[in-house]
Amino acid sequence: MKHWAITLLITFTSFFNSYSQVSRDYYRLKTGIHFDSKVSGGSYTISELAGIANSYGLDAAIITDHDNMKVSYGISPFQNFLKFSIQENSISKYGIEKYLQEIEQINKVYTNIILIPGVEAVPFYFWEGSPLYTNLTLRNWHTHLLVFGFNSIDAYKNLPSIPNGGLGYKKPSGDIMKYVSANFMYFSMIALYMILFLIAAFSIIRRSYRRRDIAHVRKRRHRYRFSWKALFLTLILAYVLFTEFPFLPLKYDQYHGDPGGGPFQELINYVEDNNGMIFWAHPEVHHSEVRPIKLPFLSQTIKIETDSYPHMITETKNYTGFCIFWEGMKSIGRPGGLWDMVLDEYCSGIRTKPVWAIGELDFEETNDLAQVAATNTFIFAKERSKAGIFEAIRAGRMYATRDYTGNRIVLDDFSAYDMRTERNAFIGETLLLSSPPVAIHIKIRSIEKNSRPTTVYLFKNKDLVKTFRLRNMVDEWYVDEDRLSTSMCYYRILVGSRDYQTLATNPIFIRKY
Repeated sequence: MKHWAITLLITFTSFFNSYSQVSRDYYRLKTGIHFDSKVSGGSYTISELAGIANSYGLDAAIITDHDNMKVSYGISPFQNFLKFSIQENSISKYGIEKYLQEIEQINKVYTNIILIPGVEAVPFYFWEGSPLYTNLTLRNWHTHLLVFGFNSIDAYKNLPSIPNGGLGYKKPSGDIMKYVSANFMYFSMIALYMILFLIAAFSIIRRSYRRRDIAHVRKRRHRYRFSWKALFLTLILAYVLFTEFPFLPLKYDQYHGDPGGGPFQELINYVEDNNGMIFWAHPEVHHSEVRPIKLPFLSQTIKIETDSYPHMITETKNYTGFCIFWEGMKSIGRPGGLWDMVLDEYCSGIRTKPVWAIGELDFEETNDLAQVAATNTFIFAKERSKAGIFEAIRAGRMYATRDYTGNRIVLDDFSAYDMRTERNAFIGETLLLSSPPVAIHIKIRSIEKNSRPTTVYLFKNKDLVKTFRLRNMVDEWYVDEDRLSTSMCYYRILVGSRDYQTLATNPIFIRKY
């Protein structure tokens, strides 16, 4: 380090007590994110989950039962009319009002823990194969996102998804003829349904004629006849038309293959418009099972298959973040992975929002209750309340742990400082840097006696710039004298071994002033 930088650092440390204890201004809240209750297939009631989380030292728990676990397969061309469904327990069956009220009531009982309601959204799936060939496959049913932070019941009720009424319609944006031509088959079917409906409706009551000769004078009389068959057909066609209202083709349905990130972006946009938060859940999990089903006149099994979806991190935008632990470190959270890619896009202005990482618990049916502390998110909140937690998550002031690391070590400070102006930034924040150098302060301590040593890795963008050995405490400074090659960069910390990390912070951004 150059002599002038050392002098600046020594001078700067005299201000350390007033500026470096950033984390002490916040409540550090140990949070479990993603609990499934009996509402959607878990082993415990919401009240029991609250008691378990409370007994294992959590300050907050975010309950995210499945919003809707219903899938349907329709017979063409009457896919909205002639269809069978598979449905599992979910908030939709339980009742969203009942679900939210129950969590609110439990909050009044367990005053030491903050329960936050949310959902595990299942917006889209699609079918491959056919029941006629006994090769029917249900895909993407386990591509999930965690949603919470809404201020109204209606926002939860109206989450866009296939079982909840669809993911929007294709609407004309200019040339009407081009729009109709592109969706010719759909509008042709609607026109046919309407013509058949009108024919059937006018056939319900028909006027018939009978000729009679009276006094050698030919007269024609008429009478009205009622047709039950025409009435039945009219009602059927009326219902078919009702299922097609508002007579616009759907943007996405379950019969035309994989559309990529489009349907999920519709959900993300909806959550953002309603001031909620949304995280990609278990993005690196592959799910596969075979399940028996009973169709009319045809019993068979279907395959339920969902490939891992780390690519969605880059294919979608404006979501709040993703779950890094357990299933998010193979190709997303690792150094140089997809998370670094989207953070670089934010730094270069391609994205308007940064992407945050959280730890995902996915606690539902284990006999080892201590698992509630196996994967946690430590949130630095300005106040110990639901509003304080929401503000902190939106700001990215949090770090994630797994393998009970949060029970063994504590991150007290991870901050960046402008050594000339004494401006500083904490986890998730942006430091406006007047000029280099920038100083990074790291303070991590062990809360276990005789703990095994581990390594603290400091990254600048995707590059490792410094390592520290942690046994009892790391309280170190790193001074970066390099000029910013772009308008913005970021630092983040990983803790563990080179191949397996158990603590990950969100980034601190450095922007040219």
